[in-house]
This record gives sequence, C-alpha cells and structure tokens, in this order.
Amino acid sequence: MTARTKATRTKVARRDWIEIAYQELAAAGEHGLTITALAARLGVTKGSFYWHFKDRPEFLRALLDRWAHERTDEVLALALGSTTDPRERLRRIQALGHEIAPVDRAMRLWAQHDPDAAAAVRLADRALLGHVAACLRELGFAPDEAADRALLLLRTWVGAYLVPDPSGTSPERADRVMNLLLTPQGERPGRS
Repeated sequence: MTARTKATRTKVARRDWIEIAYQELAAAGEHGLTITALAARLGVTKGSFYWHFKDRPEFLRALLDRWAHERTDEVLALALGSTTDPRERLRRIQALGHEIAPVDRAMRLWAQHDPDAAAAVRLADRALLGHVAACLRELGFAPDEAADRALLLLRTWVGAYLVPDPSGTSPERADRVMNLLLTPQGERPGRS
C-alpha cells in the first residue's frame, strides 16, 4: 500500500455508521441494514464496521439507543429552538416531523415485529409526548386534557405520512388542522 492510498482511505467513526444506517433505514427498512451495504455507502471495508461494533446485534442496539435518546433530544432541541411561544414550538415539532418522517415510518414498521425497536419507539414517543403536553399546558389545557391532546397530535402527525392528504399537503392546511386540535372544547377554531 502506498502513502497516497493510505492518505485517500476514508476514516469513519462509530457515529458515521449509525447516521448512514438512518439513511438506509429510510430507503430500505431494517432489512437494508446489512454490513456490506452500509460499508459500501460509506466507502470503507467491513473491517471498519468490526472496529466499532462487535457484531450486527450490537450495532442495531446502538442505532436504536441513539434513536430513543440522543436523536430524539436533538430533533426536539432543533424544533424548539429559543422560542417561548408554545404554538410556535408545536409548529416546529410538526415541521421537523415531516422532515424525519421516512426514518420515523421505518422505525415504527420495524417496531411492529421487533421488541427492541418497539422499546426505542416508545421511549422516543414518551419524550416527544412530554414536550407536546408541556406546550399544551402552557396554552391553558388541564394536565389530563394536555396529555390526551398530545397523543392525538402525535397520532395525527404520524398518520399524515401513513395516510397522505389526497389533495396534497399545504402549510395552510397543516395550520388549520393544528388550530382545530388546539381549540378548547366549546370554542370555534380560529385562523392563526
């Protein structure tokens, strides 16, 4: 091996393997998470994989753990930013949810038949529901109603990519649906 070959060899970190796995997961589902396919996408040998992970099960556990903890926290931090307006935070969570929908959908499909994936999705959902319910409490909903509406919002967001809007999704329609779900009982939804 020449010095030039060594210099051009790609060096990847453990996190690189996990991040490329999210892309592959969105494209091909969990069955696409083969060591060979991921190594090819990263431009490295399978030896690189074994430098970072003992085997595929350890890799899958790391992927699920990152989804359930770090990645969910990162997504929420990006969505929430520095705004103090609870409606704006909810809109940001909804918008970011659209961006991560392909991976989220793949994770939820995986969770249908894998207990470890199901546990990761439950942890991620619990964190998200906690943030959404907190926003709803700030908007004046009682704790129980905030928890119920948070679950309804999550189901609506997830359902949006499982059952697409036949007329096409628009930001205006998303706002109308959000307003409908945020309107207290007995009031007519406003247009904000």
